[in-house]
Amino acid sequence: MAWFDWPFILSSVFAQLAIGAFLILGLVIFSGKLCFGQSDRLHKVMPVFWLLLFAALTLREVNLMMSQVHSVYSFSTEAMMVTVFFVLALLYWFAEKALVGSDNLRKAMLSTVLLSGLLYLGHGLMQRSDQWLVATHFVATTLCGGALFAHAALVRAEHKVEEVNRYLPLLGAAIAVVCFVTGVPQLGELAARAEAHNIIGPFVAHVLSLGLLLAAVGIWLMPILTKSKPALNVMTFALGIMFISSYCAGVGY
Repeated sequence: MAWFDWPFILSSVFAQLAIGAFLILGLVIFSGKLCFGQSDRLHKVMPVFWLLLFAALTLREVNLMMSQVHSVYSFSTEAMMVTVFFVLALLYWFAEKALVGSDNLRKAMLSTVLLSGLLYLGHGLMQRSDQWLVATHFVATTLCGGALFAHAALVRAEHKVEEVNRYLPLLGAAIAVVCFVTGVPQLGELAARAEAHNIIGPFVAHVLSLGLLLAAVGIWLMPILTKSKPALNVMTFALGIMFISSYCAGVGY
């Protein structure tokens, strides 16, 4: 994509971050380690996910209507899956907030949402399987960025699960390393393309994306290295860097 395709890029980044974060949080909720108060505070944070998903769908559809042209970057099936996930997640959230039904019913609803998110993840990888670079960026945003977003939401909810503060940053770092190792070899191809066609944008965007990905994960890991508790302002800063990295990755497609 080009820089002027920013609505589609933002739409993809918003959806990937929100769905990836909810997948991680769903697993944390299923672990049963959150007490009622922590779970309630976490669900109070979740509206930010619904806002991002609504913005993602709105940006995509409004721009398609205004342009009145078909775009290769508009995956109709993917947009439908985001919509389905959005609706299912909202139904679960309302049921959990209002304590509708039994615990087993609400867990079944959460399982359905997670299954919908996993289907979105699998479909996204299949759509991008012919281009390793694009697939790598998708994984980095959805899983690494989603894990960081989920951790920030848990910190905002004042969780008390110490394992989360250790395992989520390490999980994100492992995913980032895999994406970095996979993405670096593509620099040569992009550099050759830039020299042959005098199109330097994708190369610069890819370099920025990989560099910012490592920077975000490095900041995320700092509490482990300094043996301190994660601070929300630091987590927010790392998430902002991750967002810019994901946006640059979209420009480099």
